[in-house]
Amino acid sequence: MAAKVLANGVVLTFDESTQSIAVLPKASVLIIQDRIAAISENLDPAQIPSGAEIIDVEGRIVSPGFINTHVHSWQSIYRTLGPNIVLANYFDWLSQVSTKVNDSFTAEDVYISSLQAYREGLNSGVTTYVEHAHNNWGPEFVNPGYRGAADSGARVWWCYDVYPRSNFSSDEQWSILKDIATNSVPLVPMGLSLDGVSGAFFTGDEFERAKQSIDDLKLEVFTLHHMGGPWPTGGKTSPTAVCTEKMHETGLPIIFSHAPYLTPEDMSKLREHDMFISITPESECQFGHGQETGHLISDQASLGIDTNWTFSGDLTTQARLWLQMTRRNNYKATLDRGLLPNGNPATVEQAFLMATRQGGRALRRSDIGVIKVGAKADIVVFNGESPNMLGWSDPIAAIILHSNSGDIEHVIVDGQFRKRNFRLVDGPLNEADVKIRFLEASRRIQGRLSVPPPLPEKLWGCAELGDVATISTTVT
Repeated sequence: MAAKVLANGVVLTFDESTQSIAVLPKASVLIIQDRIAAISENLDPAQIPSGAEIIDVEGRIVSPGFINTHVHSWQSIYRTLGPNIVLANYFDWLSQVSTKVNDSFTAEDVYISSLQAYREGLNSGVTTYVEHAHNNWGPEFVNPGYRGAADSGARVWWCYDVYPRSNFSSDEQWSILKDIATNSVPLVPMGLSLDGVSGAFFTGDEFERAKQSIDDLKLEVFTLHHMGGPWPTGGKTSPTAVCTEKMHETGLPIIFSHAPYLTPEDMSKLREHDMFISITPESECQFGHGQETGHLISDQASLGIDTNWTFSGDLTTQARLWLQMTRRNNYKATLDRGLLPNGNPATVEQAFLMATRQGGRALRRSDIGVIKVGAKADIVVFNGESPNMLGWSDPIAAIILHSNSGDIEHVIVDGQFRKRNFRLVDGPLNEADVKIRFLEASRRIQGRLSVPPPLPEKLWGCAELGDVATISTTVT
């Protein structure tokens, strides 16, 4: 792999001493193999290896890649199928436990849906994912999800959800995972979802087996859904409960997705044991999860997408929404006291760090989500000359408040271009083949799943559903 130099850009470096972004108005970034070898405002030509490729990025914004810490990529094939649903609609209709879903997918559908989801993210600057892979309804469906990640060129921590079924025992699933781990690729290390293992949503209790599988499966991270509040999750998914099971003593990072109703004890456990939550703002707003406590634990929080079939896979959108939700929550507390806000409670830099550095912290990786010497060369270059960005002076505000996917000129993962000159780089499948296969599968699957089942009287047979006030744009 030839060395590369991103020359003369506006570079968003990370300052370890202040834990903040340091903007270099005109600097060059030297990439050798998969690492950032040098960052300099006056790069010495003697540092540049012979044959290095020089890419002129003058006037562009050179940003670290974005990190999506919660996603279900196999579901991207549902795009626009449920734009107005709530979470109670989802489980019996479109989730991995829906019988009709199980009957609608082929193994290759899982592959192409996953692959397209990662490509969508790469197009918008997402270089790293924590995949919650619950494509677990039969032995033929597991490996295609992993292959989709491996063929995408993204950096993916692939966390499979072991969920025992009548036709697919947990023993079989652990065995398939061991085969995948044996043949895993460096950019797609293994993790594990603890949803099925914990028995919180479904059946079984295999925490000990998960611990014992760390070496066999070369696990690097645990993840799980946690709701709390009015949501019936059996009480086994909270940070407090997971610590009771001593999962934190494994030394692996643990990421709790959503976590909208954390208790003070939960927040204390997160901080004490350096565990993180993944807030998915757009999903939580649409589906009705709630998000009451995320703004109180931003120091141990990162951002995710969740279900990119209902909205964009663009993480800057999530950062933007998180920022304004947090501002609104904190302003409201002051306004409710009859006072006017005298300061802004959250900055664009904090939103930017949530989408970058905090994802690296969630994975306990100091070398991703940042631009610094020695970090992985996961880099996004914004052109910034589109009508929506033109005239920017603050590069962080330009990205968080004004950018979109069309402004991204280059995306580099592990030192290699995945998007160049505004176009995705082909992998094992070229762009035309991905499009054809994805559209065929999407039309077929959506045709089978177009009619949602009625809402249950009670979610999972125990949680009451309540009326929601609606709005109208109709003049009466």
